[in-house]
Amino acid sequence: AVVSTQWRGSSGINAEYGQLYVVLWCGCILAQSMLVSGFLNVVLTTIQVEFQMSSAKAAMFPSNYDIAVAVTVLLVSHFGSAHKPRTLGIGMLILGTGSLCFALAHFIFGKDNVVQAKDPEKMHLCSDLANSETSTECGEETIGNSGAYALLTIGSIMIGLGASPVYTAGTTFCDEIFPPQKVSLYFGISYGIGAIAPALGFILGGVFLTFYKTLGEPPEGLTNENANWVGAWWLGFLICALFGYLSGFLLLLFPAQLPECAEVKQKKLEMNIQVANAEEAPTLEPDSSPENQTFVDLLKDMLPLLKSVLTNPVFVLCVLGSIADSLIISAFAAWLPKIVESQFGVTSAVAAYITGGVTVPGAAGGIIVSGLIVKLRKLNGLQCAKWQFLIGTVTVITQLGFLIHCPSLSIDGVTTASRSPSCGLECPTTCPGRDVYEPVCIDGITYTSPCSAACVNYNDTSLDFYNCCGDDTIATAGACDTNCKWLIPYIIILFVIMFATFLNNVIFLTVNLRCVKDSERVIAISLQSVAFRVFGSFPGPIILGVFIDKACILWNENQCGEKGACQEYNNTDLMKAAVTMTMVAKIIGTILYLIGWRLWAKREKDSPASVPYSDDVKCGVVTNSHVTKDADNEAEFEKDLNGAALSIVA
Repeated sequence: AVVSTQWRGSSGINAEYGQLYVVLWCGCILAQSMLVSGFLNVVLTTIQVEFQMSSAKAAMFPSNYDIAVAVTVLLVSHFGSAHKPRTLGIGMLILGTGSLCFALAHFIFGKDNVVQAKDPEKMHLCSDLANSETSTECGEETIGNSGAYALLTIGSIMIGLGASPVYTAGTTFCDEIFPPQKVSLYFGISYGIGAIAPALGFILGGVFLTFYKTLGEPPEGLTNENANWVGAWWLGFLICALFGYLSGFLLLLFPAQLPECAEVKQKKLEMNIQVANAEEAPTLEPDSSPENQTFVDLLKDMLPLLKSVLTNPVFVLCVLGSIADSLIISAFAAWLPKIVESQFGVTSAVAAYITGGVTVPGAAGGIIVSGLIVKLRKLNGLQCAKWQFLIGTVTVITQLGFLIHCPSLSIDGVTTASRSPSCGLECPTTCPGRDVYEPVCIDGITYTSPCSAACVNYNDTSLDFYNCCGDDTIATAGACDTNCKWLIPYIIILFVIMFATFLNNVIFLTVNLRCVKDSERVIAISLQSVAFRVFGSFPGPIILGVFIDKACILWNENQCGEKGACQEYNNTDLMKAAVTMTMVAKIIGTILYLIGWRLWAKREKDSPASVPYSDDVKCGVVTNSHVTKDADNEAEFEKDLNGAALSIVA
């Protein structure tokens, strides 16, 4: 039996400050998740257009975030534990500054590239360029902006540094100031906000991209369907920066401990004391608390645990297999909007709506069903390992859904032989180079500019070009429509893929926590979080970004041969990149799950027959001679599982 403990009511200073803290903490989760899992992924393509970056180069921004969190999370957990509200407040100030760096990149380095306005000189008509001289020599002007790239890199690293305390110091301080019943409620609220925030980020990010980047009226003739459209991508970052500063300054006003924290901690300790083993609960020893340990002492305590966990083959195989999932999830979180935009010819805003509206509900549904499977079927660790392999096998099959793709554009002089007629002998040689992309469409063929289609005049009313090709041919502004009918099936299959991928979420976490000793759970959670980021989330966007760049068929390129952002992609190559990366990663991951499951099963079979299987047989090693698990241990496991879920969401 467990000592009965009566908790003080909700009145008092703890309740007042505690509720204010929960509001601020949940706001921090909202801002961090909305910023990192929403805004940043939505606007990557637009950032590429404004600052002329390749996909591999832009992929460094989400990757910088992950590596910054991985490097600092353990240090923040230890050195920031003495004053957790202050640690969280400083983190939010750093996050706000990083977010502000993104917004400042637009204001400092953004260019007002006005294209297809009514000014004929900015429309590159053949009639205006026929007798002009166009330099083909390499000058001093470079494409892209190194200053913007440096500022965005600093910003992404600072966002990662600032986000580290949100799910470490923020979570533990909430656990310290409330009794278990309220902690569970507030944790549930924070989980819900963390799940909703990415969808909110995708939706708001899509809305902001429909506004012109200056928040004013765009030049006449320029719409959000134009290839050179740059929306107000910076607006979400500015909002998050303001909130980061506001919440950060308020959190700095909190004390290190609320008046009743010691009493709450003492009573939680009493609840874990068995009456049969102790008549009285021991008092807390201040010198034994983690915050009073030196880093050397902490390292000495950690090394034996690290050795035990890293020599646990089932744990290592499980983490390696799940890294494959992390690789895919991070890659497609960053680049799925671009893939949708290119494949189906939709605007960046519509791509954001589709991506957020499909992936977030699919992922949330998979996580919920995963938890229900473990709960309702009462799966033990070994059974979860089997389910992990079976679900991995199913997800390999679902990845074939990425085979759906649309036809690539037929671009004159790029994917088809040049059909550009002449409007005089000089016109074909005086048309703009590939540093100008103002596509027009004639009979299913996309021309890179009105000049390359030999268009002479512009219709102010219909916004079309006419007198093209040496006759009365009309060219419509924008690239040609591929008339792809696969968007709805793609959305449905994308939902299935996301659902199946995240169906392993809770099952994987259960396997990780069940296959290690109780004393190793915290270090196991920390190790898997760091491994996810270093070997999964960090390289994922970069690898897919390289594949995406290889699918480019038309670069923005200056006279010196320097490349900026890609203008158009080969959709078949994009499909091959997506399928190759997902299939290879998922097959490797599923094989590792299979080996881990069979190894665990073999060790369980070889364990002493007198000891029946239970969750206290960790990977075939008996850790409890009675092989029993009481309600308190199960509750502790659920707490560790929730902590692991938060670390994955972060």
